[in-house]
Amino acid sequence: MIVRPINTHDLDALYELAKAAGVGMNSIPADRAFLEQKIEHACQSFKQEIPVEQASYLFVLANEQDLALGVCGIEASIGWDEPWYTYRVSQMVHACRDIDIYTNTPTLFLTNDQIGYSELCSLLVHPNARGNKNGPLLSRSRFLFIHQFRQLFGKKLFAEMRGFNDEQGQSPFWDNLGKKFFNMEFDRIDFLTGRGQRSIIAELMPKYPVYSHLLSEAARNCIGQVHPNTKPALEMLKQEGLRFENYVAIFDGGPVMEAYIDDLRLIKQACPVEGIGTTDPLPKQQSPLLLCNNQLEDFRCTLAFEYQWESENQTLCIPQTTLNTLKLTNDQLTVASLYSRDSLSISEKKSSNNTPSKSNTP
Repeated sequence: MIVRPINTHDLDALYELAKAAGVGMNSIPADRAFLEQKIEHACQSFKQEIPVEQASYLFVLANEQDLALGVCGIEASIGWDEPWYTYRVSQMVHACRDIDIYTNTPTLFLTNDQIGYSELCSLLVHPNARGNKNGPLLSRSRFLFIHQFRQLFGKKLFAEMRGFNDEQGQSPFWDNLGKKFFNMEFDRIDFLTGRGQRSIIAELMPKYPVYSHLLSEAARNCIGQVHPNTKPALEMLKQEGLRFENYVAIFDGGPVMEAYIDDLRLIKQACPVEGIGTTDPLPKQQSPLLLCNNQLEDFRCTLAFEYQWESENQTLCIPQTTLNTLKLTNDQLTVASLYSRDSLSISEKKSSNNTPSKSNTP
């Protein structure tokens, strides 16, 4: 499997992925016209035909027949064209000494605190492609892309996780809070905001703090909780260094994970390969390596299961087929361990982020 930038030929596959996603995956809605626009915007982003802060990078997980079986994305900087909203989970204290009463009430505050952050989004793998470490490859490839083109992104990174909803697509959090102000079902608001109609949030959401103890127990239990299918993605983000900082999604209460980009595990660990060799056969290793090139428009990322790594001189030997999939044009290859539990021994000398060629300069 290979991770590459999306292109116009992926529309049909992306539409099928969107249909399989169900309610709550509003960044990839099952709307062909909208998805076509989203792909076009991503293509313009990779070509740097639009301002950096408006860029939206979409990648697909492609098999040997170049069929897209998964998708993931990065928003370069959110909240500039229209505000981005989250709830901050905080406390409000009420006290009266005369009658000896003191209460500490969990409270939801509507905020725009993530404006200017970069966002991880749109992670989706087709059920037939799950396994064989395809999900970790697709998700973690974004960190290597950010490492390679660090100048295109902000200081902080966040991911709004899909919150809990039941088998019928109903969200207790939405039913007890948002629905009272929007007067529509969760799948409808999911549909609208997935198509960029987020201005309705500012027009209809309450501006005052919400005392969470006024919500039902089922709604309170949703605050900071993820959909069962999202738990693996949540654990992966934790392993890379993102943390829950008491922000939740305003519609389903899912947790918002965030971190400073330069503190993330893959950003710190990724290093250049000083020498590349190819030979067959090679020993199969227990710890796969993430490999990527340094090309913006033709980015490629894949896994190496068979390799030989020399830490002293940072040379890597991989099969010729693996090297071919990376489409190297300048022998600049970056490597990192796939999992945080595996350490990649590198020399003390570590280069800075790539200085892109002329075509890669914003």
